Amino acid sequence: MTDLEKVMLGANKLAYATSLENIPNLRIVNFVWEKETPAVVYFASVHDSQGVQEFLSSKRIAFSTIPDSGNAHVATNDATGIASKRTLAEMRETFLKQIPGFDKVLNLIGDQLAVYEIHIHSTEVDLGLGNGTNRLTF
Repeated sequence: MTDLEKVMLGANKLAYATSLENIPNLRIVNFVWEKETPAVVYFASVHDSQGVQEFLSSKRIAFSTIPDSGNAHVATNDATGIASKRTLAEMRETFLKQIPGFDKVLNLIGDQLAVYEIHIHSTEVDLGLGNGTNRLTF
């Protein structure tokens, strides 16, 4: 298992930052990650929300994963965001497996959700206090 895989699978939330017209915005979302597409992070959000509009309008995205425990994390300021061509129906099992309680989200607002992608161009994998960091470029 790679360091990236260990850290990404040790978290299911991330904070992403955008900036429009010099006004920064920060959102916390649940996310999923697949080792087959290591440079892509997926999240589901209400398709017509202000946060999604900011996400889609931003030229660059910064984010940091939020670890379930400890402080190992993946962070970047070199990413871009798009609406995914993949549907929530296609990714349903991945979301349910990686995000505890996501079934409740689906029951409440599943019909309002769409999938979005954060494409990582380069990132830092911080292995936690005293364990070093790795820089990756995709």
